[in-house]
Amino acid sequence: MTSLKVGLALGGGGARGLAHIGVLKVLESEGVNIHMISGTSFGSIVGAMYAQNPSIDEIKARVLVFLKSEAFRRTKIFFIKRHYEEKKTKSFMTNLKTYLQKGIFWGISLQRTSFISEEVFLSQMGLLLEDRMIEDSRIPFIAVATDLVNGCEVVLSEGSVRRAVAASCAIPGVLPPIHVNGAQLIDGGWVNQVPVEPLEARGIDFVIAVNISEETTETPEMFDSGLDVVLRANEITRCVLSNRQLSGVDFSIRPEIGHIHWSDFWRFEEAIQKGEEAARAAIKPLKQLLWRKRVKKFITISQ
Repeated sequence: MTSLKVGLALGGGGARGLAHIGVLKVLESEGVNIHMISGTSFGSIVGAMYAQNPSIDEIKARVLVFLKSEAFRRTKIFFIKRHYEEKKTKSFMTNLKTYLQKGIFWGISLQRTSFISEEVFLSQMGLLLEDRMIEDSRIPFIAVATDLVNGCEVVLSEGSVRRAVAASCAIPGVLPPIHVNGAQLIDGGWVNQVPVEPLEARGIDFVIAVNISEETTETPEMFDSGLDVVLRANEITRCVLSNRQLSGVDFSIRPEIGHIHWSDFWRFEEAIQKGEEAARAAIKPLKQLLWRKRVKKFITISQ
């Protein structure tokens, strides 16, 4: 029967992106062939790793070794995580400490382009990805980033895979803009949360989207500062953008991980398990839909 080109779009969401590993584990074990992968933010990390080496067990092992390493601790993500956890407490001294730390964090980010330097950031990419060109990936891969100057989406399909993925993951204020082909690029999630359209534009017949963004459910959290309000407004905007961009996708998988904070990489087992559970629940209807799409394409071509 006529071959159906299947694409996998992996969305952004920081630590929630670890759920992509669980999803890929199920797709791989169930024999769902992927012909092209697109990724935004952390989705680009997992996507690029799998495109280079389509063995999810090896990728999972490499990611977990990295997350437990001293090199990862030196990225200072622990600092951000500590702020997130302490914000939940009511102790006066703890709150005071949190506000002081917040001042340090934003003070550093205001004095330079990011909290974490480009040198440190790119060295971390080297621990996860081989130093290859994107076009040499075993599975075709594209990363989505945002042009900081003109605000447009930039789709990276050639050049250094490390720089492309770094650009796609460059969270404003935390990670530095990455220069690629003369452009200053930041996290692709600001323009495309789950990169479905770039796959369709490259001739993919059927797109499986994995959405790991936060949900805009009502929250009991008190908004004590203007910064809290800005961050919450950003969550709402990104969720609305994601829902609109996914409105016409062929098939969507959404792991139940909206409760995990983007910096909570220490809940990796939970995130991976949630991704696997969501994919297991979706695999039967996914295979049925893929079969119908193949039959439809065969009939169309035969006419």
